[in-house]
Order: sequence, then C-alpha cells, then structure tokens
Amino acid sequence: MELDDFKQAWQMLDRRLEQQHAFNVQIYRDSRSDKMRRGLRPLVWGQAIQLIVGLAGALFFAPIWITHWREPAMLIAGLTMHLYCIGMIVLGAMTLAQIARLDYAAPVLLIQRQLSQLRKTYAIAGACVVGLPWWFLTAPLLVVLTRGTILVFAPSVVWIQLAVGVLGLLATVWFYRWSRDPDRAVLARKIDESTVGGSLRHAQAALDEIARFEHE
Repeated sequence: MELDDFKQAWQMLDRRLEQQHAFNVQIYRDSRSDKMRRGLRPLVWGQAIQLIVGLAGALFFAPIWITHWREPAMLIAGLTMHLYCIGMIVLGAMTLAQIARLDYAAPVLLIQRQLSQLRKTYAIAGACVVGLPWWFLTAPLLVVLTRGTILVFAPSVVWIQLAVGVLGLLATVWFYRWSRDPDRAVLARKIDESTVGGSLRHAQAALDEIARFEHE
C-alpha cells in the first residue's frame, strides 16, 4: 500500500509538473507573440503610408495621361507613374494582408512559413517594384511635372536621367551578383538583412526565442 501511495503521489507530481511547464510555455509564448506584434507595427505603418501615397499618386497621375492621351510623351510618362503608384498600392495591400493573416497561436513551424512568405513579399515590394524602378522614374516624373515642356527646352535632361538610370540599374545588379560570391558571405547576409527590414528581423528573433524555449 505504501508503494502504491508513493506511485500515485509521484504520478500526481509528474502531472502537475507537466501542467506547470505547459503553463510556463504558454505564458512565455504569449509574451513573445506580443513582442512579434509590436515589432511588426512599424512595418504596418510603413505599408499603410505606402498605400496612401500610392493612392494619392494614382489619383494625381491618372487625369494627366488621360487628358494628354494624344501626346505620346505625356501619355507614356503619366501612364508609367500611374502604374507605379498602382504597384505600390497592390504590394502594400498584399503585405498588410499577410501580416493580418499571421496566426500567432499556430505551431512555430507554421508561423515560420508565414513569416518567410511575408519576408519574400516585402523584399519583392521593397526592392524589385518600389525601389529599383526609381532609377528610371525621375525622367517620366520630370516630363509630367513640367507638362512636357522639358522635352522642348531641355530634352537632354530627360535622356541623361534615363542614361543614369540604366547605369545605376546595371551597377546595382552587378554589385548584387558580386556580393553573392561564397567568399563574401558576410556581406551577402548583411545585404539580405537590409532588404528585409528591422521589423521582420525583430519578429523573426521573437519567433526564434519561442522555438528555443519550447525545445529546452
């Protein structure tokens, strides 16, 4: 009987320890999840501003190319800026939607997949769509803002801007490929981290803390 009582007491203690551990894990997870949410707030604000700027730009540029549809230069320049603003709206909305879909109560592996997809979307939005096109956007922007007069009085400025854009884009692509060399792994990692942004790095760090705690 004494042995049975001892076994029952031991099993009860074991269950209580398991419950306490699960409780501690949940408390820690909740605190790290709150840290993830706070870390992503600057990204949410940034994407919201991008949406507002894109919407304002689309409303500003649309009437220009529509009104000047018979003037090829104004049509191309205005339409280019309009499409760029639409791209800002679409990618900003996609990023915000993915942030809203993050399930902080899901298993860590699932959250990691969601966060990885968010990182890819943000990288594409920040570099390929919003960032790199600015090498060329100065030229159509000057055409639009001057209502095409720059092509009459100083056309060389537009061509110089386009030439600088080509050189800048080629230099950016070359530098990126150069940094991918295995001997420059540290530089490549720093470039990747800079394209991701601080908010996503902080969110990933909080998620890594949860993963480590659950495996301890």
